[in-house]
Amino acid sequence: MREADKELPLLTSVDDETYDELATLIGQRIVHVALWDDSLADALAAQTVDPAAQTTFDLDLYLEDGVYFEMYGVACFDDPDASAWRGLEQTGARLRAFVGAHAYLGDVAVDDDDGLVLVITTPAGRNSYLVVGAWLLAEWDELPDA
Repeated sequence: MREADKELPLLTSVDDETYDELATLIGQRIVHVALWDDSLADALAAQTVDPAAQTTFDLDLYLEDGVYFEMYGVACFDDPDASAWRGLEQTGARLRAFVGAHAYLGDVAVDDDDGLVLVITTPAGRNSYLVVGAWLLAEWDELPDA
């Protein structure tokens, strides 16, 4: 069952129908990534986090066929058993490097709580994992300014 926040229409879990929809995006190249300076979760909690210590991020991930993920509370990992990436600036650089490396959506997975996990794969076969707290899926006609 799709769960959406009562105040915001964000998806927070993956059901079978959602999984099937997301699986059609596997293999699409990442053409743009926009990492946001401010986190929705931090704004709602009225708190600030030191950007150098930040481990969850809000970002938009644009795929080549005109679809993008608007994602909130994303934790990024090189390995599911490793520590999350740390730091807004460093994470932004790593995410933008996906575009230059012609990385693509390698897989869509679900964690133990039915949360969304996007597997980003480079042509060299290296994976990174984006564990998503909440998201929307939308279409784009024109990429935002870099």
